[in-house]
Amino acid sequence: MSNQSIYQDLEARISEILHVSYATSILAWDMRTYMPQKGIDQRGTAMSLLQKINHNKLTHPKMGELLKTCQELPDLTQAQQRELYLLEREYNRETKIPADFVAKFSKKASITENLWVKARKANDFSLVKKDLEELVGLVQKKADYIDSSRPAWDVLADEYEPNVSGEQITKWFTPVRDATIKIVKNYQNAIQDCYDVPNPSLLDAPATKAQLQQVSKLLMDFLEMDPERVRVDETAHPFTTGMLDDVRITTHYQEGQPMASFTSVMHEAGHGLYDLNLPRDSAFTLRGQAISMGIHESQSRFIENIVGKNPAFLEYIFPKLQKILPPFGAFNSTQFIRALNAIQSSKIRIYADEVTYSLHIILRFEIERDLFSGKISVDELPQVWNEKMDHYLQQEITNDAEGVLQDTHWYAGLFGYFPDYALGNLYNSQMLHTMEKQIPEWEDHLRQGKFSEIKKWLVTNVHQIGNMYDPVPFIEKLSSEPINPHYFIDYAEMKFGKIFDF
Repeated sequence: MSNQSIYQDLEARISEILHVSYATSILAWDMRTYMPQKGIDQRGTAMSLLQKINHNKLTHPKMGELLKTCQELPDLTQAQQRELYLLEREYNRETKIPADFVAKFSKKASITENLWVKARKANDFSLVKKDLEELVGLVQKKADYIDSSRPAWDVLADEYEPNVSGEQITKWFTPVRDATIKIVKNYQNAIQDCYDVPNPSLLDAPATKAQLQQVSKLLMDFLEMDPERVRVDETAHPFTTGMLDDVRITTHYQEGQPMASFTSVMHEAGHGLYDLNLPRDSAFTLRGQAISMGIHESQSRFIENIVGKNPAFLEYIFPKLQKILPPFGAFNSTQFIRALNAIQSSKIRIYADEVTYSLHIILRFEIERDLFSGKISVDELPQVWNEKMDHYLQQEITNDAEGVLQDTHWYAGLFGYFPDYALGNLYNSQMLHTMEKQIPEWEDHLRQGKFSEIKKWLVTNVHQIGNMYDPVPFIEKLSSEPINPHYFIDYAEMKFGKIFDF
């Protein structure tokens, strides 16, 4: 068997795994959109079987043999070397964890998440505390299986943001945290004696589902989303899945809050643009996937916030919204821009504005980091949560449901995931700084309703790179400098200072 044939055999096996993952993702999309309610059990069985098939394919001894053989081949291209590196990372992670432990962990996570539902309804953390303690112990053990030489939290985060340590994230997040608290105070002082106080309630207007679908189409057309490759559907909790020629975007239409689906569609379309424009010549390879969850989040938040909440874009889109949503005729574009960009500290992460959202994420990261370094215990989680919410967001938490129980992630065993939401802000602000050098008139484009040049820049410089670099080296290569959190701080201070005169 020739060297080329050996490598082709390996890539064919990887392609099979990724095609099965793609099929599973579409089944999951269908389950959350159109599947008959009583089909949940058989769909769950089918999806579980597909996941088992993929696990067996990835961890099969033949895969390990081929990987080792290919790593010793001469004259490997950069793309082939990257493919082998990514495969080794996945293979090692999956094979180091014993099968019986996987089953034990999965069962405990399911039990704990189910108890979380009950605890949240009862506003009582104590109902799930014991099981969460046991689950955290298993999460720690999982990290030890994978790499006991590294801090547990770093190992857990590696699955979502490869080779980014808790120490690095602390270094980036700390100045963002402190600057964000300052921005919120400056905003509050600026509007205190303002004759035209931002009024977000203006945006709470009646709208039919048909009208909201018109708004979605308006946004999709602006973003140049090909209707033959992507579709928008409704679900309870918005998400995006699929890739290349089959991308599924979902949103939730709230008929009394039309801008909720507006921002949701823009956010999910950012994910969708990334998935649509991954490198076609590397389709269904590991190097042809997205770089990381943080880079993916940078794209969704770029479209949602940097584009979608930009005053220049809002000046363009507002008259069009007024035609679809008659109640919006009662106020002007300045009021609209100020209402949509109002900074309002809140207790709940998913309702947070563009500025304070980072504080919600930083709070969670700091708690996770300290939990797995032994600085705090599971028993102390409610107290630590409440203290940080008061210090960072001036929010007094009165019950566990609006505090430590508000998110499902930890109770499903998902630790290390939260930072990606805020890392997306850091990444995309550094991307914006780089893009501005090449398209200095980008806001004028938005004011004229033109997205082509911005899209072309994102596709060329981000999407079509695929997964040829880990996130930090990618940002450093793109911007020709190390990751600098002050780009996000500068962006936020300039944008909101200009809108609200502070």
